[in-house]
Amino acid sequence: MTVSGDRPYQPIEAYALIGNCEGCALVARDGAIDWACLERFDADPVFSRLLDRRRGGWFTIQPAGRFETARQYVSRTNILETTFSTPTGLVTLHDFMVPKAAGADRPRLVRLVTGISGSVPMVALYRPLDGFAETFAPLEIRGGRVTAPDHPGLISDVEFASEDGAAVARFTLEAAQDRSFALTLGAPPETVPDLRALLEEARRAWALWTRDATYRGPIADELVRSALVLKALTYEPTGAIVAAATTSLPEEIGGIRNWDYRFCWIRDACLSFYVLKKFGMVREAEAFFGFVADLADRTTGALAPLYSIAGEVDLTEHTIAHFEGWRGSAPVRHGNEAAEQHQSDAYGQVLDLIYLYERLGGTLSEAMRAHGAQLADFSAAHWHEPDAGLWEPRKPEERYLHAAIMNWVALDRAIRLFGERSDWCRERDRIVACVNGEAVHADGYYPQYIGSDDVDAALLIAPMVGFPVDEAVFARTVDAIIARLGHDHLVYRYRNDDGLPGHEGTFLICAFWLVDALLWLGRDGEARTRFEALRALQNDVGLYAEEAAEDGTFLGNFPQAFSHLAFIHSGLMLDLFAHGGRAALRGTYADRALCETEARRAPRMPTT
Repeated sequence: MTVSGDRPYQPIEAYALIGNCEGCALVARDGAIDWACLERFDADPVFSRLLDRRRGGWFTIQPAGRFETARQYVSRTNILETTFSTPTGLVTLHDFMVPKAAGADRPRLVRLVTGISGSVPMVALYRPLDGFAETFAPLEIRGGRVTAPDHPGLISDVEFASEDGAAVARFTLEAAQDRSFALTLGAPPETVPDLRALLEEARRAWALWTRDATYRGPIADELVRSALVLKALTYEPTGAIVAAATTSLPEEIGGIRNWDYRFCWIRDACLSFYVLKKFGMVREAEAFFGFVADLADRTTGALAPLYSIAGEVDLTEHTIAHFEGWRGSAPVRHGNEAAEQHQSDAYGQVLDLIYLYERLGGTLSEAMRAHGAQLADFSAAHWHEPDAGLWEPRKPEERYLHAAIMNWVALDRAIRLFGERSDWCRERDRIVACVNGEAVHADGYYPQYIGSDDVDAALLIAPMVGFPVDEAVFARTVDAIIARLGHDHLVYRYRNDDGLPGHEGTFLICAFWLVDALLWLGRDGEARTRFEALRALQNDVGLYAEEAAEDGTFLGNFPQAFSHLAFIHSGLMLDLFAHGGRAALRGTYADRALCETEARRAPRMPTT
């Protein structure tokens, strides 16, 4: 292996996520960390070869000669275990990030490599980059300590030397030998911490969290894996959850649809916490409600579609012009100008989550009740106005049906929570009359927006939120989506012009929404066939990206919260259908969350 950038880009599905609910990293099958933001998800990366194979930083540990790999997560954790098989022996590599509970001066990222059998020559290459800097900083190497200004510190029990600007360590592992590598935010300690103890501490913390899972059915391990992804993407200091761990992985190879997803979309977060609560992980909602309440203190009722993980709304979009992007897919972006859009479905998502919280036994503060009423007032006053839409097209606003339906949710849940108010009741009824009346296309289906001929996969969620759809119209909408947006078991969001050049892949959450819609219609055979095909699309460690090409290869940012929350939801919907048929799927998310089956008990908020 050479230090120069001659390694080709790895497929997106070749990566696995590690994290500690503050930052995260992506580890490739060959033992390379090609992406890492150690302090917080939206910080500048320290390893960025994912987005430029020559200019980006990386940290690789692997056998010096020929090898094959197999990998898995340590059971019910986000600790990655990679096994290298070589002609001379076996080696395992454990990669994990250390939780906040271990202390402020803890290592943030740990790599522990262990000899299993034989004798294996190994090599470690460390070449960090300060964010998206144009040049690598010179490294100061002193034995097993590697430092540079404004870079993390590396401490190891093997000695490094400088080769072509990188820190390189070459060593041989015998059976039962360990070698340790740890990254700290500041200067590293003089001695290597006890990484075995940190590994066990991290293992216990993840395993303890998963004990709250309420589902014990046949795919429990896969659903727990997706729940662990959602937990790993949650920023513990504020309760916000990021849409994905990365920026600028493309929706089309070579295209420009490359966005920064390391922020908290209100919609994504609400849906994520809904499925986590339905799955039994209810405590995270407390922190997220605090995050939303803080946002309410800064606004007059309107919600931005996304915020930074600390709540800032200024996410000015910048282009990293000197990075070529994954497989040449420029531009690489930092920030996201979608924060400037108005997406009115967010009001319904927040109020639906508040309603579920109360139905599960939670107690709403007066501040949260006031904020919920304020959101409903905003929906009542503005639901009929155009907005930017769920999918953030770069084109003029329209009267999207999905937005109208979610504003209905906002008003319906506010009425259930806070009592009937004349304007809420009046506008809720007007939305139903509009969606089931003037909005219906002449051919009898629900279109993307009023006056449109196009279909939109977002409308598949309408009955899931309890909206009183016309069942015949909804069935025709489902068939139109399958015919016009479907490709085998995959589903595009839409196929009409969105104001951007190029194309995108199929959207995985839409494929799971189709599973749910088919179940609601009683077409359970179709639903299960599609679900099993989507299960098979996971990578080798159970992760999903945002999108998939028609051949099943991953596209878009990775791993994607939307995809994992949808997988959990569809899995639980299938369990619910098997328990009670179509009747069990009626009503709101809260109604279904409280419905128990042989494989799943209803969650409850903890008693304080």
